[in-house]
Amino acid sequence: MATKAWLAALVHGGLWLGALAAADARAAPVFVEAPCDIPIVNDAVRERLRCGTVSVPRDVARPDDGTFELAVVVKRSAAPTPGATPILFLHGGPGCQQVPYMGLGATDFTPGHDVIAFDMRGGGRTGPALCSGMAAALFESFRIALRGDDPMPARNAALDACMGELATAGYKPEHFGSVRNVEDAESIRQALGIERWAVYGTSYGTTVAAEYLARHPEAIESVVLDSLYPPDAYVHTVREAQGRAIGRLLDECAADATCAARFPGLDRAKADAALSSFATDPLPFHLGRERYVADERAVRSALYTLFYTEATARSVPWFVDAMVRRDGDAIAAALGAPLLVGDAFADAGVAMPGLLGTDCRDRARHHAPHAGPGPNWMDMFLGIPNGACGDLPLGTVPGLPVGTTVPVLVLSAGYDGFQPDGEAVAAAIGPAATAYLLPRAAHSVRGAGDCPRGIVSAFINEPSKTPDTTCIAEMTAPPFVLDVRPMPAVVTLGASANGGRPPAGALVAAAGLALLLVAGLVVPATLWLWRRLRRQPAAPGARGVRALAVGGGLLGVAGAVLPVAGTMQAHPGMMGFGLEPTLALGLWAIPVGGALAGLALGLALRKRQWGVALAALGGVVAVVGVFALGLVPWG
Repeated sequence: MATKAWLAALVHGGLWLGALAAADARAAPVFVEAPCDIPIVNDAVRERLRCGTVSVPRDVARPDDGTFELAVVVKRSAAPTPGATPILFLHGGPGCQQVPYMGLGATDFTPGHDVIAFDMRGGGRTGPALCSGMAAALFESFRIALRGDDPMPARNAALDACMGELATAGYKPEHFGSVRNVEDAESIRQALGIERWAVYGTSYGTTVAAEYLARHPEAIESVVLDSLYPPDAYVHTVREAQGRAIGRLLDECAADATCAARFPGLDRAKADAALSSFATDPLPFHLGRERYVADERAVRSALYTLFYTEATARSVPWFVDAMVRRDGDAIAAALGAPLLVGDAFADAGVAMPGLLGTDCRDRARHHAPHAGPGPNWMDMFLGIPNGACGDLPLGTVPGLPVGTTVPVLVLSAGYDGFQPDGEAVAAAIGPAATAYLLPRAAHSVRGAGDCPRGIVSAFINEPSKTPDTTCIAEMTAPPFVLDVRPMPAVVTLGASANGGRPPAGALVAAAGLALLLVAGLVVPATLWLWRRLRRQPAAPGARGVRALAVGGGLLGVAGAVLPVAGTMQAHPGMMGFGLEPTLALGLWAIPVGGALAGLALGLALRKRQWGVALAALGGVVAVVGVFALGLVPWG
């Protein structure tokens, strides 16, 4: 395999010899400013941004190996507090990014404090920009599995191709890992002339933050670990981690009268038994006229996505009930998401060099074929083959800052389907660490609202003082999802829009609507106004047919837009499955409106009313586009 070639390149080189001398000899890091070519919400934010790069060696022991150009953004506070400590934001992943998002928020991360972020090695604008086809290949492997075929040949081929690409470009295993990311953060601090800063890490960023504190406590004033990705000893299996989150949600459902009445007797034991049974008895489901099967990995992957927001987490009782009843058709959209969303997300997720280069260097559990019960995290989340890191050497394994005196805040989420025990991690760190569980928050706790944001800000402002956490008990969550009208097309539409690739049906519908409005409203109104100004008599009208054309077209479009928008407003957690049942009745406006527009087209052509005919044609085209999206009121 190409992984062995990468390993051979590593072994022949001889690791770390002369690393200390090389580190002492290299020049001090420098921040090189560059234009901020990232999305920026407004000019006021643009004026507060400094963008650029910091060059660091791939391997301090081998200067000839080349460099990484770390992409860095500094966002100055809108209202700086004199002497306020800057904040280093460490993103998740590994292999994700933060730089492109730094211009999107108009408010401060913490009022009065500057915030600095960089894309870590292997991801985002730091790169390397390699293995671009691997995510799409792994995404395709999910489709293969849902069709009942073996996905492993495709996954292994994608892995080999990525490793070969990295080796050809001169990248080696020792160029990656969390310890490297820590030293990169320290280089950025020196390049920016920052004496000490607060460090906020979310998800994988908590791994880097904890190791950074262990290695460079003198550089850090405080640390926030939000949604832990701790050392392997604290990471639960997929079954246990998801079981804990499911149990919490089912307990909340049992305490809610309406939810308890809708799902009586549903508990974690039933959920665990049902989910585990799919390993030996995959669940059939249908999308359109095609039949697919979902094994335990597919079902748990669907659950994993639900645990990422508070709204979707509140659909878990409904999802689990369907699993207990083995009603695959009810949740076909969630089970078949890889079939529905196409390639919209294939290139927008985790960068494979960052994921493999870092987790293979950090995690001993990835270095042997998975032997535990149920699916493992790497396979379930991204389709990475079992034992993918077996031929890659384990690096310096990151740990916890045990015994530190620097204040540490650990935040865990009740709705997080991965979350380890925050209290156990805090206890291992020592008295300087304090852990809080926010029961009604999902992954990345700070995003759950004003309460966690306020706790983080208060801690960063006064890390030696215990923050006021009384708001945790007052946090609310969206209502439980109790029923859904299955509508897989909604998933396709939403995913395509989020991926920046609107489906053809949406483009056809938009073109038809534009023609309808121009020919049916704008042109007639302009001509009427022109004649009024010139005091000319009105032309023989076709008001009735025109009203039929315009009304029918608009009714057909509204029949699609209003149920989708209304469902999103009523409960975003439904959108992964379909529509709110009462709102789904509005879909009947689509064929009714299309029929009216078609009738108007026939009448206008018969009377040779060409302008009206054009408007009616626009209405028909718009409805045809809506139908092409799969938003139909039957089936």
